[in-house]
Amino acid sequence: MKTILVVGVRGMPDVEGGVEKNAESLFPLIAAQGWKICVAGWKPHIKSDDFRGVSLWCAPTPGFGKIDGLLYSILTWFKALRMRPDIVHMAGLEPVFLLWAYKLIGCKIVVRLGADCRQRPWSWTGKWFMRCAKYQLRWADKIIVVTPALAKKLRASGIGKDIHVIGNALDRAENLPENSPEDSGAPIGGDYILFVGQISQQKNIHSLIAAFRVFAKSYPQMQLVIVGHWDRHAGRKQIEALGDERIKMLGSLPRSRLASLYRGARFFVNPSIREGHSNTLLEAISLGCPVLLSDLPENRDLRLNAKHYFSPEDMRSMVSALDRAHANPDVFRVDCDRFPQWEEIAEQTIRVYEKLFVDDAQGTANGQPSRA
Repeated sequence: MKTILVVGVRGMPDVEGGVEKNAESLFPLIAAQGWKICVAGWKPHIKSDDFRGVSLWCAPTPGFGKIDGLLYSILTWFKALRMRPDIVHMAGLEPVFLLWAYKLIGCKIVVRLGADCRQRPWSWTGKWFMRCAKYQLRWADKIIVVTPALAKKLRASGIGKDIHVIGNALDRAENLPENSPEDSGAPIGGDYILFVGQISQQKNIHSLIAAFRVFAKSYPQMQLVIVGHWDRHAGRKQIEALGDERIKMLGSLPRSRLASLYRGARFFVNPSIREGHSNTLLEAISLGCPVLLSDLPENRDLRLNAKHYFSPEDMRSMVSALDRAHANPDVFRVDCDRFPQWEEIAEQTIRVYEKLFVDDAQGTANGQPSRA
């Protein structure tokens, strides 16, 4: 039985974040195919030792923000040193900073990248950290990216080998919880537009709010519901200072409590200026919620009808999109059959893992040293 250590996932189940959603949906299916998987997280996001056949390990961090992240990176390396996994699966760009250290102890590395590989750090230390991590991608054995647009960007930067495009998937609607609007904190008795996601500068939430306030002059009964954790640079206080009671900021909610929000929304909006393969967008589609999204190359890779897209940096384009979706939301629903299920994503990921061992065996047979 091959073993995989997953690093870069804060925890599971029911933890906010695209990386965490992917891990929760994907790794139990891979474990069911006979792979031994350990997900390394940290408190308070790990609450048990096992989730649906996946082993969970909680790094002993003190609970001090950025210090936790640093200690987590070091402790997971020691975990790999003791565990000696066949593969280290790095979820996101952050753990790639120590890729060199994992290679020193003979680990085969698979990196999965989403929107985080396009973030723009605020500090010079953050920029240096990201530059170092991106440089080390060339030492990964396999790279998985969530959209063709991200693969193209990596190849343009000189990282062209062993890149595989494997996106996210739709949840089966029958597996999603049936909860009441009161349980989720949804506004009761009114129409609302919905945004769900971790809120940072790249999510472009301020532009969405500005467009909504213009749109709402014609539709004063409409509300904008914003769900998600706010990054400290995202400007929440500026929104609160507006004093607009139609803007409902619900904060972070467990994923299990979001279903009624999606089902009750007039439509869902993704206004991002940088994005990977949005899990919240796919959740909205799974639950039959009409969708609008920015026309980034990564979003264009979904190949939806042109009416779903708007320019995230053009106020008139955004307001016009809100008007269109409000006038006839039913035509903004998306056919679920055009997207894969998680079982298919699991099979594609397993093929990447298996190809790593096939390539290694062929290299050894040809007299080349092992990739590890």
